Amino acid sequence: MILGAVLAGLLAFVPWLWGRMKEEKRRQRVAAQLRESLQSLVRALRIGVGFTQALEYVARDCADPLGSQWRWLLQSLQVGKSLPQTLDELSGRVPLKEMRWFVAAVQITQSTGGSMADVLDTLATTLQERQTLREKIAALTAQGKASGILIGAMPFLILAALSFIAPDMVVPMFTSWLGQAMLAGVLVMVGIGGLVIKKIVTIRVD
Repeated sequence: MILGAVLAGLLAFVPWLWGRMKEEKRRQRVAAQLRESLQSLVRALRIGVGFTQALEYVARDCADPLGSQWRWLLQSLQVGKSLPQTLDELSGRVPLKEMRWFVAAVQITQSTGGSMADVLDTLATTLQERQTLREKIAALTAQGKASGILIGAMPFLILAALSFIAPDMVVPMFTSWLGQAMLAGVLVMVGIGGLVIKKIVTIRVD
């Protein structure tokens, strides 16, 4: 009973964890597409294309999920919405810090009359440098993450080995109250240890 309750509690987090992983993967994809879109915008602006026409080029070449947002932006402009209003709505539809920076850069540049190409080029370079830093940090912390996975799996590997070497020692851990309590404690401690190790090796670049 104890082991089953703990397992049920841990499994209840699986859908949430899976959703977080999918959300993070989508966020990384959108952020990568935004960096590419900024580079395309800069190239188009440097050859003398207007901002709206440059957005048309980006919307045509960019795949979903970000491509659909660029197309929505152009459709909103075509039906008469102002660019500042549409950009504000876009930052709400794409909840990324990078998109908020893009919107702020465009709005400030248009109000002050600066060079849009230079501002977006600087933003694109900054975002690329941040991504490069993230990749370096991920490489440096990869060993710590691997060590955490190995340490977390060790009790279960030992239990699996004992089930072949000395099954009489393993069976009471599943059939007796004390054995189930020990296994439940191991699961809880492994889960807590995994969270602590993840917190240690996770370095955010904000």
